[in-house]
Amino acid sequence: MIKPQSSNYYQIIDKDFNKTVDVPFTSITSYRGSADYIYMSVDQESPSLDNKIIEYNRKTQKYKTIFNTKFDMPSVQGVELNDNWLLWVDADESGWQLNPYFMNLKIQEIHPLTKENEENVFNDFPVLIGDYAAWIKMSRKDEKAEVMLKNLKTGETTSIFNLNSFSSLSSKDGKLLFTDKKDHFGYIYLYDVKSKEIKEFKSSYEFIGWARLLNDQQWVYLTFDAPSEPSTGDGKLIFYDAATNHSQEVVSDINSVSELNTDFNNEVFLYFNENGYYKKFKIQDHLLVEDGLLETRYFFRFSAENGIYIYDQELPNEKYKLIIQSELPN
Repeated sequence: MIKPQSSNYYQIIDKDFNKTVDVPFTSITSYRGSADYIYMSVDQESPSLDNKIIEYNRKTQKYKTIFNTKFDMPSVQGVELNDNWLLWVDADESGWQLNPYFMNLKIQEIHPLTKENEENVFNDFPVLIGDYAAWIKMSRKDEKAEVMLKNLKTGETTSIFNLNSFSSLSSKDGKLLFTDKKDHFGYIYLYDVKSKEIKEFKSSYEFIGWARLLNDQQWVYLTFDAPSEPSTGDGKLIFYDAATNHSQEVVSDINSVSELNTDFNNEVFLYFNENGYYKKFKIQDHLLVEDGLLETRYFFRFSAENGIYIYDQELPNEKYKLIIQSELPN
């Protein structure tokens, strides 16, 4: 089914440069920024979802296409960025076919991260760790999953961990964080890319996920009800400090939470659906404490990487806005 084209186009509002630019995109789903550029997946006359990766120059307000989808009904997304590399995912609308790509920012050379369109393999969204990319590879036949690591300079690819359950990945400061389950307990694993050492941390809870690194010693994650049981609403936000081996229950009711984000200032943001706001938390004396609300109306898809905040604001009866700034409003 071909979707109807929206007439609501985006404005890019760069508050650091005090510039507003109209762009011919009806959707901007995924984005990461730096001091000079914003990279984003956009819908420009797509029959489906986002169909391009765009490079936007913050200084000149000019943009160019660096990648066009290879699918008829696409969903380009999963943008990740650091000083040297850009990652994204070209998927079909259903999500059944998913091909990650990487680009060397200096020479603008694009390569597939994995074999494209592997029939019996699902390669999940990758993350960057310095000159490496990590992702979860799962067999469609037996659903066995493993954490993969690729050296983007040399092309060497290795499997670093076999998972019992599917996980998400988080990376920061040369470390990779992921979760797993065994013997009715959840476990958190911290992998050091340089030393290749994996450290294991046992959780007091069985069903855990959404783990996010704040720095190389501290992280947060959520606990959940058993998938096969009725929801009790007892999910929690947990903060863990590896330096002190201390686990803290920060929030005891996350039933309406739909997003967990962290930023480059060791802050945590929880989005509560019923109120439509982000609750902020900060580290204080080795504890994670509440730090007020992020007052935002119609605020979606929050990115906080490389010293730049980017978010999508869709106000009624106004052009959609992609807002870029180095500091969040109080």
